[in-house]
Amino acid sequence: MSLGWMILIFVVLLIAGMPVAFVMGFSASLYLLFSPQASFLDMAPQKLFAGMDSFVLMCIPFFILAGEIMTRGKIADRLVDFANLIVGRWRGGLAQVNILASMLFAGITGVALGDIAALGSIFIPAMKKQGYDGPFAAAVTASSSIIGPIIPPSMIIVIYGAVTSVSIGALFAAAIIPGILMGLSQMSIVVFLAKRRAYPKIKIPLTTKKLVFGTKDALVPLMMPAIIIFGILSGIFTPTEAAGMAVLYAFVIASLVYRSLNWRDYGEIFRTAFLFSAKLLLIVGCGSILAWVFGIENVPAKVKGLFYSVSHNKYILLILINLFLILLGMWLDCSASIILFAPMLTPLAMEIGIDPVHFGILMIVNLNIGLLTPPLAVCLFAASDISRDPFGKVVLAVLPFLIASLFTLALVTYVPAITMTLPRMLGLI
Repeated sequence: MSLGWMILIFVVLLIAGMPVAFVMGFSASLYLLFSPQASFLDMAPQKLFAGMDSFVLMCIPFFILAGEIMTRGKIADRLVDFANLIVGRWRGGLAQVNILASMLFAGITGVALGDIAALGSIFIPAMKKQGYDGPFAAAVTASSSIIGPIIPPSMIIVIYGAVTSVSIGALFAAAIIPGILMGLSQMSIVVFLAKRRAYPKIKIPLTTKKLVFGTKDALVPLMMPAIIIFGILSGIFTPTEAAGMAVLYAFVIASLVYRSLNWRDYGEIFRTAFLFSAKLLLIVGCGSILAWVFGIENVPAKVKGLFYSVSHNKYILLILINLFLILLGMWLDCSASIILFAPMLTPLAMEIGIDPVHFGILMIVNLNIGLLTPPLAVCLFAASDISRDPFGKVVLAVLPFLIASLFTLALVTYVPAITMTLPRMLGLI
């Protein structure tokens, strides 16, 4: 079977709605089945397990479990209250609280759909009750959810580091400022639209006592990402050890400090965490088979030649890479895109003088924007499902936030200091 036929089968199955892990595994297996080298098919199971057999990737189930414990333990409520104290008094305050809460919650889940599940059910009905139109409430919730996979700890960052052998600690440090910028750009859109549409301004009395108690309540859950990031950056923990510590910390505060969970809750928590982990690691394993097939067909060299056939200019190539990644993000899951294309594009970026840490954050920011762009747009579908508004109206409402996100992407792409300053200050690169 030729590479062209395999890609055609891949695209058809993807459009048909088959889960992306099975699309990658099935199309790669068909290629190997009809390969002149019969031994290639025997290698597929080895590549499947070798792709998942990584000490770094062991942290993914632990991070997911820690996030699930924190989410089920109603920790999000304390972060929402704290965010409300900070920005709730502004015009359009509830929309601002939505975004700020997502920025704070990012350090706990690191998963966009987890953010929507935890915060969407809180904010979308509350915003509609206060007079915000439904599509806008859904758009704010969906757009702020993509901050989660950018601000560390993030599953996508771990996967990029694993497939490109780039330091996870350096990537975590590099992602902090871009994640904050993404949140601030979205908050600026809310400021503009709130004034233009005369969204409500709620008077919230702020006293020193309220601020102290609100900060104290928020500090306990916010200590979890702080422990993870500090532990990894200082070299005290490996990413996997840090993830294990996160599970222990989440268990202590949810079960022993706040007592918001009992032993019966943990059955469903473990079930959900295991299923999500299995899904993600299956994508990694099947993606490894397809990436190996790409290597057999010398696809990385062909992709590099295709880009160089247009231009050798660094800035033009960055535009082309970003356009390619945006199109990729419209159709393919973030983790699958990174597994398949990060090993191809990272060497190209290094050839034109882009540090792999910088390029990794660029790629992650770009692909997460794909969560807001049809036809995939999983975050928009999830938010519109909660708000019960037509998907088309939510797409129109998200356009200003999409523009703000693209502006942040441009800054991350062409201002390397945004990503590289913190890792360099900490001596990680």
